[in-house]
Amino acid sequence: MNGKRAFAADIFGKFGATAALGALRVKFSDGITILAYHRILDVDSEHKFPFDIELVSASVQQFTHQMEYIKAHYQPITFSTLLQYLDRGENPPRGAAIVTFDDGFLDNYHNAFPILKRLGLPATIFLSTGNIDSQETFWYEKLSFGVMTTDASTVSTPTLGTLTISSSPESRRALIKRVTLKLKLAPDEVRLAALDALYAQLLPSWGWKNDARSGPMNWNQIKEMSANNIEFGSHSVSHPVLSRVTLPKLAFEVEHSKHRIEAELQKPVQVIAYPVGGVEAFDNNVRAAVKKAGYRFGVSYVAGIERPDQWDAFALRRVHVERYVNSHFFKAMLAMPEIFI
Repeated sequence: MNGKRAFAADIFGKFGATAALGALRVKFSDGITILAYHRILDVDSEHKFPFDIELVSASVQQFTHQMEYIKAHYQPITFSTLLQYLDRGENPPRGAAIVTFDDGFLDNYHNAFPILKRLGLPATIFLSTGNIDSQETFWYEKLSFGVMTTDASTVSTPTLGTLTISSSPESRRALIKRVTLKLKLAPDEVRLAALDALYAQLLPSWGWKNDARSGPMNWNQIKEMSANNIEFGSHSVSHPVLSRVTLPKLAFEVEHSKHRIEAELQKPVQVIAYPVGGVEAFDNNVRAAVKKAGYRFGVSYVAGIERPDQWDAFALRRVHVERYVNSHFFKAMLAMPEIFI
């Protein structure tokens, strides 16, 4: 988080400017705020946390305060509700906000869902259905675990070359970022081959699929949430970068994930969140495949606030919530997105 912006957010918040500007935005703007979360989790020690710390969006207490603020000052809806307004030719309510989660982590059920349920708030969770079916830890989490816990001092793959693994947690975190970025941008078959090579060296005795600290929800939990105001959308089957896969695999990833969720929940799936979600993650082929599969929204991970009269429905932007976002900054992002996101 930018230090100057954090300082400005604290000043605005302490002197009441954020509250005033936020109230004006809700009253007069027709923008729709889509909040992006991954994991809601209390982490005692970031140095000792063996998975990707950047996926922890908020502690339980932070998330509670954020949702209480959303309930008090915004109109929380889902994408299905938004479509109902649009199909009737009506504008969504002022202050409309959609709370979203990517991937389908188990802590969404154990930590986020009770808070949402208690407050009566809807949310949308985008599922990587292959992980739900297999109950296997997500590939980027498995990679992070390997780097953070290995005793190896070097690993190598033809794609990545030789990588030096330092003993310090900070250096290992930096290595995870570099390797993950390279793999996300690589052709999918290259990514998968590199991961297999890295797993063999980093995790030679890996004997389990799902670590409760990092695994996905199961279908019974998802069905319970679906019956209690939580909407589910697609996040593909196996969480590849969709613009890096072959056309047949692209069709499979967007179609099968949609059909799988619909079969389990007996509800239409009308929205997909692109894995990774930057501008490089969804090209014209991805858009065409998503539209052909019957989705009506495509959600990116590009930062911003949306307006229905201006948006690209297949490149919707979101407000990223991170673990280091304090209360003042959270409110400032919503009240003054042009400055704070």
